[in-house]
Amino acid sequence: MFSSNRKKKFLGLVTRCKDEYFVKEFCDYYLSQGVDQIVIVDDDSNDKSIYNELKRYENIEIDFQKNIIETEYIGKIYPSLKKRFHWLIYVDVDEFITTKRNSHLTIREELENTFESVDCIKVPWVMMSSNNLDKSPSSILLSNIYRWDHDKRHPHDIHKFRCRYDEIEVKCIFKTKSFVQIRDHHPVARFKGRLNIVESVNAQTTELDPWYHSLREKDISSGYLLCYHYRIISKENSNYKLVNNYWYKKHGYTLDDLMSCDYSERVDMTLAEKVSG
Repeated sequence: MFSSNRKKKFLGLVTRCKDEYFVKEFCDYYLSQGVDQIVIVDDDSNDKSIYNELKRYENIEIDFQKNIIETEYIGKIYPSLKKRFHWLIYVDVDEFITTKRNSHLTIREELENTFESVDCIKVPWVMMSSNNLDKSPSSILLSNIYRWDHDKRHPHDIHKFRCRYDEIEVKCIFKTKSFVQIRDHHPVARFKGRLNIVESVNAQTTELDPWYHSLREKDISSGYLLCYHYRIISKENSNYKLVNNYWYKKHGYTLDDLMSCDYSERVDMTLAEKVSG
């Protein structure tokens, strides 16, 4: 399934993908950030032509599967990933981790310097917005430049689209040697007390859980690492998710549900400037 490697690579990334047309943009971005190898687990995409160009990349592997959420497939391949990489990033294709305080550095360079002695870095989401785009843009990083104002509350009746004022999800970058398994938002340790877990905003010690508490605009402007989450890209893309996404189908969400949490309150050029400059 995966290529064999005698020597561990410094930084790997594993991601789940189901028909995300911008997967090449995702891969190009993370390779530019110092990722050595990307493993894409495809969840039975209807349009596999999204991988046509990526099949020529030596540092990208595509593993075609079905029902990967129900089977917890990422957990099953974690032992293999652990053998191959010293550091691992686990994100979905709509999640882009970026350096911010030291914006001139890549993710890899921050790992080699700021976080060298750390076991796991919890990187909080920054919630992006489509600004009510009807059609999906060719580049989400260049076109989707609006996001939530994280100094404001955003109450919502549906749990998935709830307010993130008090706590917001994280994605993790971690040393594989320190963890025995992987979950969607953080790895699993055998002995938590022996590990150095930090949050990515100020590199302060924290708990190994899925949350960052009280993310504010000052944190976004000066954090070491942030995870820009492009959950809502356009009305077109949202309609596609309603038909094909496991969680969206399971809960019967509507387009109104999705667009009602599309808060276009701030312009944020962080990723647009990084990929264009």
